[in-house]
Amino acid sequence: MKTKYIFLTLLACGFASFPAQAQLKTGNNSFYISPGTVVTVSALSLTPTEGTNLNNNEITHSSEPVVGKPTGSINRVYKLANPFSFKGQVLINYLESELNGNSEDMLQIASAGANEVYQIPTNKSSADPILDNVHETGEWTNVSFITATSSGSVLPVRLVDFVAAQREDDIVLTWSTSFEANSDFFEIQHSTDGKNWLALGTVKSNGDSKIERTYSYVHERPLASVHYYRLRMVDNDGSYAFSRIRDIRLENNLSIAFHPNPVADLLTIEMPNAQQLDHIKIINKSGKVVYEANKTQFQQLRDNAISLKQLTAGIYVIQVRDQDGTLHSSKLIKN
Repeated sequence: MKTKYIFLTLLACGFASFPAQAQLKTGNNSFYISPGTVVTVSALSLTPTEGTNLNNNEITHSSEPVVGKPTGSINRVYKLANPFSFKGQVLINYLESELNGNSEDMLQIASAGANEVYQIPTNKSSADPILDNVHETGEWTNVSFITATSSGSVLPVRLVDFVAAQREDDIVLTWSTSFEANSDFFEIQHSTDGKNWLALGTVKSNGDSKIERTYSYVHERPLASVHYYRLRMVDNDGSYAFSRIRDIRLENNLSIAFHPNPVADLLTIEMPNAQQLDHIKIINKSGKVVYEANKTQFQQLRDNAISLKQLTAGIYVIQVRDQDGTLHSSKLIKN
């Protein structure tokens, strides 16, 4: 019996807010996979035992792991734009640098639906540390996310965003979760070298949640330097996991203020020397630039005020870059 292999290599699209690459996009035309055919997309192989269709879908993969305990997922997470169901084998090839603290011989396939609640079977997957892959054959129903983690691990908190931005002389940390289970609190940790960490404070979590939640913490007036931040996410039983590290260089030589914030119409930008400004951008939650002005355009504004009346209500990021390349960012709320 011959086995068909389909290896798909398509154009990649980068996203600033989500480190993922578009690997496969199917349209309305039939994308039929016959039984026994191996379809490989960016090291994810699907081998159905029954004929199936993969129409109107998109498979992307991200290097951002799912946070969990005692370990998170590997640094390879696949997302399907629309839930997919089929019978057959799922196989993930990985690099050893992507293990993220997981033991190779303990790896298990972990899948989730659109709610990002991961089902992690124990001892149903087969790991091959020699070939650097993990695979499992079974019935997959309404799968939206696929990754791998150690047997017995739980993926309780799904971080969808973690941002460090300068606001005047402070650093504002903002993060969002799309799912929480048995979560107690977030401990904000700080370092000046990326190695030695001190706790700055804690923020109470919502405990159990299946909707997006946003949190923030302000590090007030740290010294001008490079600062590193991470979150220690602690559960009610005392177990914990760390987020990825975020770093930011704080510059105090160009003090910038944005007001009012929240804003309904006119946003005023105050700075001691407008000649140092290079350009301004306002970016929405999807990463799209909704306003942009260079130095000349900014100087033509009356009272340094930008009209944001046309923007829809929501959370934005305003970025001001000065002529030496320093970037100043702040969260902006539009009412």
